[in-house]
Amino acid sequence: MSRTIVTAVVALLALITAGAYAQPYPAKTVSIIVPYPPGGITDSVGRLIAVRLNEMWKQSVVVENRAGGGTLIGTAAVAKAPADGYTLLLTSFGYTTNQILVANLPYDPASLAPVTLVGTAPNVLYVHPSLPVTTPKDLVKFGKAKPRQLLIASSGNASSPHIAAELFASVTGVEITHIPYKGTSPALLDLLGGRVHGIFDTMQSMQYAETGKLRVIAVASKQRLTQAPKVPTFEESGVPDVISASWFGFFVPAQTPAPVQRKIYDDIRQVLGMKDMREKIIQTGLEPAAMTREEFAAFLDSEFRKWGNVIRTRNIKLE
Repeated sequence: MSRTIVTAVVALLALITAGAYAQPYPAKTVSIIVPYPPGGITDSVGRLIAVRLNEMWKQSVVVENRAGGGTLIGTAAVAKAPADGYTLLLTSFGYTTNQILVANLPYDPASLAPVTLVGTAPNVLYVHPSLPVTTPKDLVKFGKAKPRQLLIASSGNASSPHIAAELFASVTGVEITHIPYKGTSPALLDLLGGRVHGIFDTMQSMQYAETGKLRVIAVASKQRLTQAPKVPTFEESGVPDVISASWFGFFVPAQTPAPVQRKIYDDIRQVLGMKDMREKIIQTGLEPAAMTREEFAAFLDSEFRKWGNVIRTRNIKLE
């Protein structure tokens, strides 16, 4: 056999071998890591999307809850995972603030690439009905008349509700007293009992306002909520610049091949564009938001700058 023929055969075998391994993505189970316990908004949204991706991809898509360390454990697991598109991260607000608050992160933020924003959950200010206020201006007047006597609860130091409360205090000049709890449930329990005055929380607490157990003051977003169109924004109520929301989005290891990243983005956006899926996402308390990968990256940068300023100005620390 001539050298030319041998070379051609070797090249042909190489092409055949490469073709055998160049399987279309995904060719096996895809894991969505949620760095929170089961049952929360992030977990619920992840499971809704996983079901549809499973149907679309004809491959298993599983949600793995890896809670702990203020989302650091689950986030680090994805940052250090093989960059092949089979391990995705679905996380939220703490991804940004941890980069400001945690001195030694167990991962390099540059090792993760943003894929797409799923939606946001604007913070709504709820107060106990015994508090003699019905509008943001009433609350500002009350707070300034009684410095540090306005008790605002949160789910913990440096949580989204805490930082929203500090933003409100910074913008209005009201001296609040922050009361941190170990989770939203105990904070709400004390608010319902009248032991604290208010809390910034998502739509999940609107059920208490509907039954009169809490009073809604305003929503900290640019626009009114889809599920609560009668609730005014802070800006509409004469108290501008109080805009705060948790966000929820997907990431992959940064070295994941660009075509795989594009497919993940395209398919998740297709799922989120389904009418029934959009309705289900809204029912979890999220406001769906469509962003390209570039827009999501720019959004994260703006969040980093905004909350970094609030955290430093208000001297917010982790427990």
